[in-house]
Amino acid sequence: MTLLVVSTVPNEDMAKYLSKILLENRIAACVNIISEVKSHYWWNKSIESSNEAILLIKTTEDKYSQLEDLIRKNHPYEIPEIIAFDIKKGFIKYLNWIEDETKTLP
Repeated sequence: MTLLVVSTVPNEDMAKYLSKILLENRIAACVNIISEVKSHYWWNKSIESSNEAILLIKTTEDKYSQLEDLIRKNHPYEIPEIIAFDIKKGFIKYLNWIEDETKTLP
């Protein structure tokens, strides 16, 4: 099963850093970075606002635990956003590409 994982980070530099690690370790086939988003959320009993970047990470269910672990170890937030969605449908060649690119190389 292929997954789309969403994670927010404080800036584009952190987004690039996490993307590079995920790709180099073949944990993700592709990472899109959406910069300059404004987030509003509850934190420590008050409403906060911050500029962030969003990562859209394409991976597989088999790689999810490694992905979560890597993000948690390298993310500056105390509680990073890591949300996974099953990709139920899509262009089969693209979904196969995600599977192929996240395989461990010999």
